[in-house]
Amino acid sequence: MKIDNVKIYDLEECIIGSGLPMLSAYDDSEFAENVAQLAGDLAQNQRNKHLTRAQKLAANPPASGHCNFLKGILVACNVTGTQAWWIQAGRYSHFVIDSSMSKMHRLKSMDLGACCHPKTPEISRQEVEKLVALDDIESLVYACPMGLELTARVNTNYMQLRIMYHQRRAHRLDEWRTFCRWIESLPLAKTLIFGEKE
Repeated sequence: MKIDNVKIYDLEECIIGSGLPMLSAYDDSEFAENVAQLAGDLAQNQRNKHLTRAQKLAANPPASGHCNFLKGILVACNVTGTQAWWIQAGRYSHFVIDSSMSKMHRLKSMDLGACCHPKTPEISRQEVEKLVALDDIESLVYACPMGLELTARVNTNYMQLRIMYHQRRAHRLDEWRTFCRWIESLPLAKTLIFGEKE
């Protein structure tokens, strides 16, 4: 599994926005100043009142609604995983695939030895190669090994990653454990995704 080209959006804005429920009046210039201050504090590895509040809110279970601000911290990345992993990842509703590699269009030209997970049985690769020679694309797609690795551009958020992490961190499929280690590496993961104090 490989995860790259990661972009994170609205981290500071959502942390500041987590304080909106307790405001009596809203001041857009104050909001912008708070975002700038938080960005500076994070760059210097310093905590401030907004990060402390967000950590307390993130410690609540998702059903409480107190950690809803995590939905606004958006994460975009390229994920390369096996078909077996993609089927399981597809159950998460806020794990949106923007674009992905196409088996239908490119399977015949793929080097299955290089494009399959190392644990893919050799016999399935041989069967696929026979179908490539027959030029039967439908049979080829159905016979494709579950270990075929495909890349997709994904959009998700910290709330969804929190759910995925808690459900999959000890999964038998090594790809899930790799994915969860990647989640651990995200900015403020310990504070916001796991609800722990840094």
